[in-house]
Amino acid sequence: MDRKNFVLGILCLALAFGLMIRQDRQVRQASPSEQITTASSAASPQALPRIESAQPALPKAVIKPINERIITLENDFMRVNFTNCGGAIRTVALKKYPAELNRSEPYIFNQNADLPALGLGWQVNDPLCVKDYQISKCTEDFIQFATQLDDGTEIVRGYRLPASNADNPYLILHETLIKGSRERRQICFHLGMFPATSGDKYQEYLNFGAFDGKEAEFIKVGDFEASNGFLGLGQKAGRDFVQVYKSFNWGSIKNQIFTAILTPQVPALGYYAAPGKILLNERLEACISGQLFFDLQEDNHLLSMKYYVGPKDFLLLNKMGNEQDQVMQFGFFGGISKLLLIAMRGIHTYVPNWGWTIILLTFIIKLLMWPLTQAQLHSSKRMASIQQPLREIREKFKSNPQKLQSETMKLFKAHRVNPAMGCLPLLVQLPIFLGLYFMLRTSSEMRFQTFLWIKDLSVPDTVAHWGVFPVNILPILMGITMVVQMRLMPTPAVDNMQQKMLMWMPLLFLVFCYSFPAALVLYWTIQNVFTILQQELTNRFGKAEKQTVTPLTQ
Repeated sequence: MDRKNFVLGILCLALAFGLMIRQDRQVRQASPSEQITTASSAASPQALPRIESAQPALPKAVIKPINERIITLENDFMRVNFTNCGGAIRTVALKKYPAELNRSEPYIFNQNADLPALGLGWQVNDPLCVKDYQISKCTEDFIQFATQLDDGTEIVRGYRLPASNADNPYLILHETLIKGSRERRQICFHLGMFPATSGDKYQEYLNFGAFDGKEAEFIKVGDFEASNGFLGLGQKAGRDFVQVYKSFNWGSIKNQIFTAILTPQVPALGYYAAPGKILLNERLEACISGQLFFDLQEDNHLLSMKYYVGPKDFLLLNKMGNEQDQVMQFGFFGGISKLLLIAMRGIHTYVPNWGWTIILLTFIIKLLMWPLTQAQLHSSKRMASIQQPLREIREKFKSNPQKLQSETMKLFKAHRVNPAMGCLPLLVQLPIFLGLYFMLRTSSEMRFQTFLWIKDLSVPDTVAHWGVFPVNILPILMGITMVVQMRLMPTPAVDNMQQKMLMWMPLLFLVFCYSFPAALVLYWTIQNVFTILQQELTNRFGKAEKQTVTPLTQ
């Protein structure tokens, strides 16, 4: 490993971690022309039948219901609590996903939120969301609400739950019919509210997203906060909300594991997003909410849409057909992330434990890369064998750079040394590592999945705390395997600077990866173990490299 290859390798690693940090912080903000208001501060579901007209003698709604009535519809995957307060969705319980580890209670979307999901308003936070509705029809999988406003505007709202055996059992079909809205030309739908998950203590994945048909833009909770930046760079003021008018195909709110996506039949006019606080388990937790705006061009206007509330499951989202899978935020290496996820799910059909699934996937990747890594090991051994003549060439031609380069290349060619081979395996592995990082960091498949001492593969494998400092075993094991791997690899003599860099590299990896999800650190650790085994096999049974030295050119 010469200096150029070593420095190139360090730059590759720095680029990799830079991409991770950039992906975590990347948010596409609305341009000044699009941004209307930003306040500063410090089997497929059955087709939904056309909604029936409300009865003509409906009583006028009051501002706040005296008694809220909850009506529950459910399938094997979700339990939806509808409310007469707004004719909307109070909560959604996801039956297959417990709220806490080793507990049976399901995770509940929009729990303790002030406004119901899909509540309506003529403007942001409009009291129309809490109007009383009557239940005009209700079956096992369909419910219809109706109300009449003080000005005579009639609103009818219908919801159909998918069957348990549907292709997407989390996809609710919805229609809202607005009759007699002569003066109002805009209405907004509240998407609900998500708090952060326990594995996302910095709220990196708690955001609102919208897709304009070309690309998705996401706003994190942290992007509403004021920041002094770094040495004055990136300084920004805080804001209470963001309101944008622009055509969007869908809007979403999400946290690390779950998402709610509203996909209208006709694109929305814009969105509103805001952070907030919600009381959960007697503590105030950060949360995010959002709304989509729609145009009302006719006195009788029908709005049809699909509402997904469930896990961030790539295959389910991909089947929806309008690029809703972008809520996964796989990033630049999204194609690799998708292939790796499909491969993992395929392996998991035969290997029930996700930890062993990751190990088997790592083994398959290592087998595919075996020839490339083997070529690197042989090249490293040959490089180590020519260090003495290489030093002589450098000393003899140190005042003649052209001759030095020419003689060095002759020496490399004679001993079949490829200088680029030392860095090539790393360049190939980096996209795989980054693809796994962006895939595993928010993978619903990993949530609460155990392996050995690991209680949850979607978060760091913390086994104890030293004061406030978490003790994570896997990153420490990863650092140890890196040290062993580097000691086994044949390396030429290097100068003092390179020796220090080599010594500090495992520590740098340990720091960078210490808070990564256990699933990702498990992959990197096992990958190191397989490389160590490959090095041992090569050193013991590989063909001995000839130590002949090419005479120097006189």
